[in-house]
Amino acid sequence: MTMDQTHSITLKSKSGLCYSVGSGSAIDCSLILDMYRVFSPKPASQGLPPADTETCEKWVKDILEVGINVVARTGDKITGHAALIPDRKRHTGEFIIFVHQDCRNLGVGTELTRWTFERARGLGFRSIWLTVAVNNFIAIKLYRKLGFEYCEMDDCERTMSIEL
Repeated sequence: MTMDQTHSITLKSKSGLCYSVGSGSAIDCSLILDMYRVFSPKPASQGLPPADTETCEKWVKDILEVGINVVARTGDKITGHAALIPDRKRHTGEFIIFVHQDCRNLGVGTELTRWTFERARGLGFRSIWLTVAVNNFIAIKLYRKLGFEYCEMDDCERTMSIEL
């Protein structure tokens, strides 16, 4: 399935919750910030999302400006946000993803990741990489399931990548 910038898909989670996944943009800024205001734990990993409101607003605006953004929506709320921060010269990008605590372990993160992969492929990316805290077992399980492999390890975090 090819996914363009304006397309979204409606899905049903493992629990039966209906949600949609589609491209995110600056128009979504306030809804993304609403999700991060109540996000738990804060910060979730590696200082993100920022706990300070002003810092979080700047961070989200920066990501929306430079990144390729994907959001999950449940009703009129954003319940997941993924972004690919591009390094266009190398045809790669850094992947980040956050799913609202009420929507975790339901398949939302998997669909956000798949959508991001499709967008990256369509833009000519050859690979995606990320860093993850060593104790973020749920995220590591998702990344491994989707094909990410370890490329660097230290005591606190792992760098993982996937060839597209």
